[in-house]
Amino acid sequence: MIAGSLAKRYAKALVDVAAASDDLEAIRQELAEFAGLLRVHRELRLFLANPSVLRRDKTRALDEVLASLRLRPLTTSFLRILLEAGRLPVLDNVLRAYQALVDERLGRVKAVVTAAVPLEADAQERLRQRLEQVVGKRVYLEVQQDPGILGGLIAQIGSLVYDGSLRTQLARLREQLVRGVWAEGPRPIFDW
Repeated sequence: MIAGSLAKRYAKALVDVAAASDDLEAIRQELAEFAGLLRVHRELRLFLANPSVLRRDKTRALDEVLASLRLRPLTTSFLRILLEAGRLPVLDNVLRAYQALVDERLGRVKAVVTAAVPLEADAQERLRQRLEQVVGKRVYLEVQQDPGILGGLIAQIGSLVYDGSLRTQLARLREQLVRGVWAEGPRPIFDW
């Protein structure tokens, strides 16, 4: 497995080159698209990761896939470099490091928001603006749906978690009720 620092080095090199051509976000989207393709097409992923397959065969297969995707030359070159270095199987780690470096460079943060029901566009915009006020940076949302939280929202920005879910509020209420009953001890039924 690729070490985080090695993934970050690959990502930093790509960020530096992509920033010079002002393609930071476009390159991220293309890398994410290719990483998604590898997740979906197991046979391709296994073929490109197989050490017994000749490098020229892997390169030929990669070139055919990349030609059909019509990626930018920088993305194509970078993916070839990863293939030649034997690092293509860990593209997801490089992609995460790349995204973090791009966010840092652009002064923005990602907020992963979990809601019980789909959020409408205006609600997402109000939430994004409110989170920007809280963290003092530009925020972009990644919205997920989880009916298990019952209601409300959970927003995670880096290691900070703002949990306003109904499930958590009910758990806190339950805990307070249990502590309140046991802290005072059993009450007599009749106080003579």
